[in-house]
Amino acid sequence: MRDAFLRVMTAAIVVIAVICATGLVSAQIISPVQPDRTLVIAPPEPPTPTPTPIRPPVVGPLDPVVQPPIVPTATPMQPPTIPTATPTAAPTGTIPELPTAPTTTMPTPVPTVTSTLPPAVQPTRAPESTLIGAGTQISSSPGDNLFPAISGDNIVWYDNDSASIQLYEIPSGNLSTISTTTSIPLDLPHELAIDGMNVVWTGGDPRTGGVAVYLYDIASGRLQPVTNGSGLPGYPGVSEEFVVWIDGDELGDLYLYEIASGNSTQVTDDPYEQILADVSGGTFVWADNETEGGDLDIAVASLNESGVRLLGDAGDDSYPDLSSDGNRLAWINANENRTAVYLYDLSTENITQVTGESAQPDAVAVDGDHVVYSDWRNGNLDIYLYNISTGVETPITEDPYAQSLPDISEGVVVWMGNNTGQWEIYMWEVPGGL
Repeated sequence: MRDAFLRVMTAAIVVIAVICATGLVSAQIISPVQPDRTLVIAPPEPPTPTPTPIRPPVVGPLDPVVQPPIVPTATPMQPPTIPTATPTAAPTGTIPELPTAPTTTMPTPVPTVTSTLPPAVQPTRAPESTLIGAGTQISSSPGDNLFPAISGDNIVWYDNDSASIQLYEIPSGNLSTISTTTSIPLDLPHELAIDGMNVVWTGGDPRTGGVAVYLYDIASGRLQPVTNGSGLPGYPGVSEEFVVWIDGDELGDLYLYEIASGNSTQVTDDPYEQILADVSGGTFVWADNETEGGDLDIAVASLNESGVRLLGDAGDDSYPDLSSDGNRLAWINANENRTAVYLYDLSTENITQVTGESAQPDAVAVDGDHVVYSDWRNGNLDIYLYNISTGVETPITEDPYAQSLPDISEGVVVWMGNNTGQWEIYMWEVPGGL
């Protein structure tokens, strides 16, 4: 509830700002989904009696506090000064309209609920001699640098001084701005994602006075909206083939955009809540409260399968993250004041509890043989690495500062940390053997 409310308020502020900047006096509002719309993924049969759908709070995982403490700092490493790149805008008239009927064929599944999570098991702690210090700072600007995401050789983040999306190329150290004054990103976590050469974010569009999801192609420099500027889209995810996001009525539905064809499809249409979407290949995940208890579970759907699997048990299961190959899924379960990281293998259907319930993780990501997460076990946020094959956990940071929202790709971990007195982006390469 906190995430959704904060996103709505921030989006509203962005919309007001762009309306004032362009002289617009009103913004388009998307109409509620009509009950006679063709379902793509049908909801399950409601329990008896049917509960009244409500918007549950997202409890447990905490978004990082973006006001850093004032602390003595060392001089940060400065990245090379590189001229800002200018994104190539998509040709006029290419904004895709959400179709009345779906254009991508999806199965009509019957959800299967997994009702039991494994017992709590603490991961094996790495020997003290293998503890690694903080990574290399790769950002530097007058303001905070936030919400990093990585794929291969490219890292993106939000710079709140320029209200822009920054792209950092690891091999060259080049830094460029890829957002524009017509795609102003929201100052919120979970609104920026990258996979391969595709970057997506939620931003304000001054041409319409609304909010849209934007897609940027790193290879070509082409920037385009994938939503039509109405409604309040958000929580985007991206793969090489698809963009996903949440939009619709106040509870939200999952939408899908096929990059090659430009076709958009409404994937869910029900009275339940869907938030925090992600995609890898033809696999789509999101947090969903369609179970009888009304708490959030992780929904997993695929173009190649006829069912939607719901993962979770007591409490809220949210913040899902798919590995780049689509084989593994990590998320956070919050049950009252206990939170833990879970891992699901899509090929074996095995669930592993990665952390104990006293760790209090606030963010998680998975790729290859590693899971990374930030948690509060030491009284402040630190970053940890979990080796899936060995079951060994290694601290990446353990210091008086806060580090949060880690991401990982091909053995390189990024996160945001306030070691310098403001939030900066850090990068760390996993050593061989970890």
